Amino acid sequence: MAVDLNVTEAKVLTESGFIECGIAIDEGKIKKIGKTVNLPKSSSTINVEGNVVLPGLIDIHVHLRDLELSYKEDFKSGTSAAAAGGFTTVLDMPNSNPPTNNPARLMEKKVQAEGKVLVDVGFYGAFPRREEDFKTMAELGIIGFKLNMYSPSTELNIDDDMILIEALKKTAELNLPVAIHAEDRIMIMKMEEKLRKAGKNSPAAYLTARNPKAEITALNRILPLIEKTKVKAHISHVSLEESVKIIEKAKQNGLALTCEVTPHHLLLTENELNRFGGIALTDPPLRSSYDAAQLLKKLNAGIIDAVASDHAPHSLNEKGKANIWEIPPGIPGLETTLPLMLTKVNEGTLSLRRVINALAEKPAEIFNLKKGYLNPNMNADLTIVDLKRKYRIDSSKFYSKAKYSPFDGWQVVGKPVKTFVAGELIMDDGEIVAKPGTGSLM
Repeated sequence: MAVDLNVTEAKVLTESGFIECGIAIDEGKIKKIGKTVNLPKSSSTINVEGNVVLPGLIDIHVHLRDLELSYKEDFKSGTSAAAAGGFTTVLDMPNSNPPTNNPARLMEKKVQAEGKVLVDVGFYGAFPRREEDFKTMAELGIIGFKLNMYSPSTELNIDDDMILIEALKKTAELNLPVAIHAEDRIMIMKMEEKLRKAGKNSPAAYLTARNPKAEITALNRILPLIEKTKVKAHISHVSLEESVKIIEKAKQNGLALTCEVTPHHLLLTENELNRFGGIALTDPPLRSSYDAAQLLKKLNAGIIDAVASDHAPHSLNEKGKANIWEIPPGIPGLETTLPLMLTKVNEGTLSLRRVINALAEKPAEIFNLKKGYLNPNMNADLTIVDLKRKYRIDSSKFYSKAKYSPFDGWQVVGKPVKTFVAGELIMDDGEIVAKPGTGSLM
């Protein structure tokens, strides 16, 4: 009996190096990986011409916006951007408007996304106010909770450790992870108020307000609470070598802890913030060239677990304001993350094995997803890359509504050329070829 699709003339990276093979796909699952001549007969065939097949990539930190923020991004544009960037699964943050902090708002978001997504989408929740809603949100399918220690989406008082402990305990009881944005809110607010009163509104003032101490202080506050509650915790967008050292020590002491880094914290520095202003404004802010270099080393060594885009789109008008305090932070990253990482592979400063681990295997492990590997019976989520394709990043061609990037004009080497979700071809050589609704809600 014929399978639905054979992907032929593929290369797959195994523990012993690249192998040339084909992949048989049936009913959305990988049926067989082997020599092309040994594949079963198929209803259709796609020849990938010697390009490399990666397990479908997973972006664990994405802001798809929509609802009242759909002018910044919506489910169709955001998941189109994901497919164009080689991602087959994205996890959507809860700081939408309204925020995803109770079951009704989670369902509102799911209803809005139904029939519009092109890749698989999972949803975070923010801590709900009512105790019983933790379980209800878990039953409705959230992949974890998000705690932003600077700008919370929850109605709970996150400045109270006892309240946080109870929320983390409930999360642990549900066997869900919690992703944490670690910046000290009170410290930043006090410094920002002081700078505003002094009339300081430049990028340099922003860097002063959100200085490294705010990240370290927040980490040192939350780690004992993680230890006390035994919750599985994930630290989002680390930006400092010192943060990674603290996290590494906590792991060695037995904490169930992981962390991620963004491409912009790996490859950009505070110099870009001073140069580009709002286009390069993000939280936590860009840091020193020393920190960026150290983060790249720790990623390659496997000390940093995952890479995530922190895709955070805004309108160009919002990003172009003169007063730094009026500019919303965030950089669009779904369409630049993989090419930037593949460029590092081509430069020899990052291994392809680490890219696969940090963008597929580890994300799946951290968030309990049955994805991230090229194995028989797994979902046929595939990211096909041309490792040697050279081109320049051009944000005007983004599928995202956020058509700007601090990486504009960068020459990259390595490009996603095809994206399959459950065996369906979604993106082909930069063009979205599937209809909205091809992706699934998790």
